[in-house]
Amino acid sequence: MSGDSQKNIYCDSECGSLVRPGDVVFPNGAAAEAAGYRSCLTCRPRLCGGIPPVKDAPPVVETALLLIKEGFLNDQSETALAAQLRCSHHYLRRTMIRHLGASPTQISRYRQTQFARQLATETTLDAPTIARAVGLTGQQQLENLTTKAWGYSIASLRRRPGSHTPANRSSPVELLVRYTRPYSFQQLLDHLKPRATPGVEEVTDSSYRRITHHNGNPRVLQVEDAQDGQHLRVQVHGENYVNLIDDMERLRTLFAIDETPGPAVEHLSHDGLVGELVTQQPWVRVPRCWDRFEGSVRIIIGQQISVTAATTIAGRIAHKLGRQIADDSALSRCFPSAADLADADLSGLGFTNQRKATLQHFAEAVADGSLDLTMSGTIEEISLRWCALPGIGPWTAQVAAMRILQHDDAMPSSDLGIRRNASALFGIQITARELDDRSAPWRPFRSWVSQHLWNASHKVGTT
Repeated sequence: MSGDSQKNIYCDSECGSLVRPGDVVFPNGAAAEAAGYRSCLTCRPRLCGGIPPVKDAPPVVETALLLIKEGFLNDQSETALAAQLRCSHHYLRRTMIRHLGASPTQISRYRQTQFARQLATETTLDAPTIARAVGLTGQQQLENLTTKAWGYSIASLRRRPGSHTPANRSSPVELLVRYTRPYSFQQLLDHLKPRATPGVEEVTDSSYRRITHHNGNPRVLQVEDAQDGQHLRVQVHGENYVNLIDDMERLRTLFAIDETPGPAVEHLSHDGLVGELVTQQPWVRVPRCWDRFEGSVRIIIGQQISVTAATTIAGRIAHKLGRQIADDSALSRCFPSAADLADADLSGLGFTNQRKATLQHFAEAVADGSLDLTMSGTIEEISLRWCALPGIGPWTAQVAAMRILQHDDAMPSSDLGIRRNASALFGIQITARELDDRSAPWRPFRSWVSQHLWNASHKVGTT
């Protein structure tokens, strides 16, 4: 983000509206606003309030950011966040400011104000509905927040012509979500389509649909390419939009919208083995997950069976154990929680006794807090923590690090698809241990190489 110290305005580096672009540089919009700068009205940088992933930050920063993105600070304090992270409040604030340029509360409020501005300028939702959509209790709280951030009320923003949409109206809301370029929406769809959980997700050649809910009130999110080389188009179908900001954040994570492939491409492009693969497809992303527990269960189910079989079993879990939240025949279920799965009868779902035990031990560990799915660290620390659970091996731990914890340096070297395509590059058949040894030059971007190797057998379109 670039700032103009004379105007006290910040904007994207691509925006040409500032007289003195780059006079001040900020790591993100939250840091700019924490320094007293206001966002440019021409480019409206980082609408949706996305904070790009932080590299080389301590685990406490990565975990705090995950929790903030999930809305932890919507109704809890920084002190509670520090307690959740097992550190002091002072240490948390100091560390977040050092690495992000803003405190946890400033980051949370930035997300809310930016998303509120997008809803106010791109939709006809009324102010009370917008307040609830960004995780606030009501219009007055929203007015106080936006006036403090911008110096003017949200009511003064221009909205589309027409009447404001009240809460509990079923007409869809449409939003544009800008991605970091280069980007291939098709690559993400190609990954998600064979893995979509029946009843929960639906993926076509051009769109992704998912059902979610707030307190049992369902809504469906549909994502498509906006075909403008800059955005994805998201339609939200439902009768209320409470905490919609959290659903939008999950979409950003799943589709790796804010991740920047540049550093990985630069590091890997000159490698004698994978360099050509990376430079030919510089837009490749590592798909992450919508929900960490659901995604983890999907990975565990996928141990040593085909993608198709794992998808079928995931659908059975959703149908038998998930709560029905809609009458739609295609999208009607929410995935069961850790507590629900820990106590469930897993008979008749297609599991061996050993796999049933693994799933229930895992669900129990998540439900009682002994395994924290937000806790990051080095890839070695993550692997040790996960492999300590019965039935969890290196492949599961490495894939979970990639998808669930958004780690950039995972290498599931025992994966058959990765080894097959790596062997083709090397010109000889290699073992998992040999691939581990040969992957050392790819660090710290082995997750990106893994995704490239998974994708190596087919081509996808780019934007």
